[in-house]
Amino acid sequence: MRNLALKQLVVAFGTFLAVVALSVSAQASSLRQGSTGQSGAVTGSLPGEVLWTYYQTVTIDDVSLAQICPPLSGDSGIEDVLCNNAGLGDNILRLVNPNGGANSNLAGAKPQAVCAMIYVFDDDEEMGACCGCPLTSAQLATFSVQHNLTSNWGIPLSEAGAALSNDNALGAIAIVAAAPNAPACLHQSGACNGGCDPTNVPGYSVTTTSNLLGSITHNQAVLQPNGTTDPGVTFGITETALSDDAGGDPTNLTYLQTQCGALVGNGTGGGICNCPIE
Repeated sequence: MRNLALKQLVVAFGTFLAVVALSVSAQASSLRQGSTGQSGAVTGSLPGEVLWTYYQTVTIDDVSLAQICPPLSGDSGIEDVLCNNAGLGDNILRLVNPNGGANSNLAGAKPQAVCAMIYVFDDDEEMGACCGCPLTSAQLATFSVQHNLTSNWGIPLSEAGAALSNDNALGAIAIVAAAPNAPACLHQSGACNGGCDPTNVPGYSVTTTSNLLGSITHNQAVLQPNGTTDPGVTFGITETALSDDAGGDPTNLTYLQTQCGALVGNGTGGGICNCPIE
């Protein structure tokens, strides 16, 4: 009798765990919403579809005018500066291709090129530059945000003669790893390099057979409230890993390619970032 009661208790506890696991899974799939308002696909597989990071090159020349958060008494409250922190010059994005074998002379080693499809957004959440850059096996690609990614901005930085200062000095960067999709860049999108076309013509798909690793280095100035309207400032350099979007959002992947195609397809030559020369 005692053994039978113990078995019944174990079965009941196992059933309880299964119910809890199913409820957690259902909740997890609803935590991430796609841009269409429907639940995004959460597969739990890595790498994800898109690597995300931010850049911050805007500087504050006069820290006495900077906005402290929460604002101190008498703070100027200037809206054009950042809150408690700013950039201090260029940011450096580093990408590594961990796929395949770099030395094809070794038996069984097969090199595998991967395209880094790069999309750069400003602080208004508008895409201003995009490009595709090939990386061979074990290659390191080092991008200067100011010189490689934002120097050929596709959105005018002035309006009716008034400069829109720092419009592309702060924003987000999306990076997609994909197999080469445009041999010899036949479509001439302008953003294509080495067979890597980031636009929707010809387009590309994402699989787990291609991925990229990377980080970004920020040159930063952090404002320190000191009880007055004239804050102190601490300077430093931080390096952070890129953020993986896990299961990804197919709607977003389509948007990146289509928006890039519209940006670089206007014939002006603007909006095209460039690959570094190592």
